[in-house]
Amino acid sequence: MSESETFDIVIIGAGIIGVATAYYLQKNNPDKKILLLDRNLAAGQANTAMSAAAVRNMFASSTNQLLTDSSVKFIDHVQNDIGYELLFEKCGYLWLLSDSQFHDPSVQMWMERMKASGIHYKVYNKEELKEMMPGLNVDFSNSEEAELMNLKEVSYGLYGGDCGVLDPTRYVEYYLDEFKKMSSVKPRYGVNVEKLILEADPKLELPGEPFVWQEKKVVGVRTNKGDVRAECVVLATGAWANELLDPIGMDSKTKCKKRQLFVVHGDNQGLKQLLRTKGFNEMEMCPFTILPSAGVYFRPQMQEEGFWIGCGDKLGRAYKYIQTDEDYVPESSYYENSMFPVLSAYYPDFSSTRPVNSWAGGYCYSPDAIPFVYYENGVLVANGASGSGIMKADAMARIADALYRGLPEAELFGGKSIPSEALSIKKRKVEIESVVI
Repeated sequence: MSESETFDIVIIGAGIIGVATAYYLQKNNPDKKILLLDRNLAAGQANTAMSAAAVRNMFASSTNQLLTDSSVKFIDHVQNDIGYELLFEKCGYLWLLSDSQFHDPSVQMWMERMKASGIHYKVYNKEELKEMMPGLNVDFSNSEEAELMNLKEVSYGLYGGDCGVLDPTRYVEYYLDEFKKMSSVKPRYGVNVEKLILEADPKLELPGEPFVWQEKKVVGVRTNKGDVRAECVVLATGAWANELLDPIGMDSKTKCKKRQLFVVHGDNQGLKQLLRTKGFNEMEMCPFTILPSAGVYFRPQMQEEGFWIGCGDKLGRAYKYIQTDEDYVPESSYYENSMFPVLSAYYPDFSSTRPVNSWAGGYCYSPDAIPFVYYENGVLVANGASGSGIMKADAMARIADALYRGLPEAELFGGKSIPSEALSIKKRKVEIESVVI
């Protein structure tokens, strides 16, 4: 890269949201020169690769329902209509709920909103779950340990059959392959964006500008390999957005939390049966399952003959920037002391297992758990997906493209639309999401 180059659009971040945005911007603006940058050596190698790679449309807010339902349908379209293998397995999502959780007004409202939006779900009772899920413990009545750990007995299961899991790398590669077919500019990796270049608009060539009385605009980026100037800078860096926006005084409204995944193999007969649970889906595999207590969940991994174990811990897990390699180190003690006791209480067959692999990444949370997509001061920001970036990426990218083109609405896959500024900061029109894992 030379000391200074000029493009129409420069996109920072080649994760799933960045590559999807690159694809739609190039598709709908074929004459524009678009440069895609990432500090990693390949696309999709940061938090996209570190995610649980699960997708669902089961949200409480109509906004998230719209974003995810259209995006999940697009994923299904890519694999089954276009024929691009994403390893998308429609195993479903299963929330295991206690009696009090199921009858909580917020859960009842969640189901009512899904029904009104055409989101398909099914409710299973305790006896059905005991029969369908080998090894599930639904009775804590005589357990002092369960009482001490505040574990809730399973009484119901809320299941969504249109949800599932996929390979995040293949999903990134789909958008990237399609983008590169249209683009005259090759993506560049190993490029660290150090700052956004903020200048006066118009520039008066005065020493020390921009001053407070001048209009200002981001006109490019400074990297470790030279400056890149562009009419539009797209920021799709997720958990790292603050590193670039804070220095120029823009508030991303988002924060980052560390999330971790631990891999266990289904080495005993009980877990082998659980992995191949029958009755929920056509593939006869275990659903992505969320336990009633402590935010612990597990997803099936058929290729590895095992499970990925995660936890959506909230109070007690600090918000912080991810800045060093140490921030990515998974905490073995956290699994052993916090997650494992909960997991093995509900599924005793996990008691004999220990992780064979683990990793950590960062979730980029917004205050209402709805993403941000906005275009201000020369920067088009797409972030704050609250751990749901993969399942909202297609819709967010279409909205970003509509904003760039100045369209009042973005057309999502399947024909539904959303106001282009609905996810913005200044003209935001969303509800607070209550179903966050």
